[in-house]
Amino acid sequence: MSAEDGLFASVDVGTTSIKLGVYGSDLVRRRSEVATVPVSAEGLQDAEQLFHAVKHLLLRGKELGARSAGLATYRASTVAWRKDGTPLTPIVTWTDRKVYDTYRRLPLHVKALGKIPPLDLVISPYSPVIRFLRLKELSPALPEGSMQWTIDAYLAYRLTGKFVSDATNACLTGIIDPRSMKEIGIVRSLVGLKMETPTVVENAEKIGEFEGIELNALVADQQAACVGESALERGVAKVTNGTGTFVDVPTDGFARRGQLIPLVLLKERGKTRFGVEGYLPTTGRAVDLMLAMGLMRSYSDLEVAGRGGVCFIPALSGLQVPRAPSAKGVIAGLDLKTERKDIVSGLLTAISFHARFVLEQSGEAPKVLRADGGLSKSDELLRRISEATGIGVERAADLEATSRGLAMLQMAASGKGRLEELAKVRRETEVFSRSADAKLEDEYGKWLDLATWLKNSKNSFQAE
Repeated sequence: MSAEDGLFASVDVGTTSIKLGVYGSDLVRRRSEVATVPVSAEGLQDAEQLFHAVKHLLLRGKELGARSAGLATYRASTVAWRKDGTPLTPIVTWTDRKVYDTYRRLPLHVKALGKIPPLDLVISPYSPVIRFLRLKELSPALPEGSMQWTIDAYLAYRLTGKFVSDATNACLTGIIDPRSMKEIGIVRSLVGLKMETPTVVENAEKIGEFEGIELNALVADQQAACVGESALERGVAKVTNGTGTFVDVPTDGFARRGQLIPLVLLKERGKTRFGVEGYLPTTGRAVDLMLAMGLMRSYSDLEVAGRGGVCFIPALSGLQVPRAPSAKGVIAGLDLKTERKDIVSGLLTAISFHARFVLEQSGEAPKVLRADGGLSKSDELLRRISEATGIGVERAADLEATSRGLAMLQMAASGKGRLEELAKVRRETEVFSRSADAKLEDEYGKWLDLATWLKNSKNSFQAE
């Protein structure tokens, strides 16, 4: 392959796996490779190791002929580093549980203000603002002039020397206003954060160069998947079933909807597109846990229908919707006839009901739901989601929507096509649908009751 082939290197920085996808201008993936960087049991990750994994895959993309690259990063995870790029702390990932202790140590008046919208989105255990405070706990003597932000900024700085953060990641910090893209000064003063804020950049623009490769796209991973699935306008929503299950629903402008997170889905060519999101953090991890425990023998067990009646809410790292950050997972409905396949089926039921709950909370009525992520290989899961939501679920042959979205953003930044035109290049897709049976509403009501009980429980089902 040569550089003249017009190849684009997409690096999807997931929580533990970093994926390289090399795409042609026809949006067909030519090559792919994977690197792994572990996350500790505490939810911390080695920042230097992450950078070298990303660097390796970028240079591998260059070897394969790409001269343009894009980065999609996992979100709401913070790190501190020196001006020479040397990390001062590990990365506090979004899976870190000690942030809940950090939140509890906040002054009472700050937590009280955090009950009032819109500060409830910022002064919460889920917020990167609390993870910035966690950095100070990990390294109390951070030197003056040290840099702190989310990992998109860290990686961009290490690669190009520029302190920038893309609009999708920057606005999730709670420090940048999603409508004006300017800093919200009161947030930092409330919690005592003293640090420089980066320049906010669009998701499709040239940021800089690294060893002969142009960095032309920077974006949060779920938002890149929305680009890849062309789920940027009302009427089309997407569900990513990977490490967790993320349901993203475009809205007409910035909106607060129920308990969902308001998002910047994309900023490109001066236009900002918005949406809302709800997620279950650990659905894929629950599958891995069941494999490790022997409850599943292989992923093919996901296709075997159980008899119903069992519900497995995989709150292995808390619940985001309904909001219960300290909740633990629960399996309900066991009896003397319960088999392994019933527990597996109970997990698929919970995922499908979660998707329905998010769509109901969004107040939108999408006509299409597009699925991606490794767990979306399960036909049965997608049929369950269709049954629960009443919407046909589309699955593209290429499940790596994040990497595909990065390639589209690079092409837009390089003048090789408008996103509206590239969105039409959707290749082989399957549509999954299933009509609801008479028991569905009763089962959904029981799931809601269980999720509500788990949220309100103050007993041993709350994490320590």
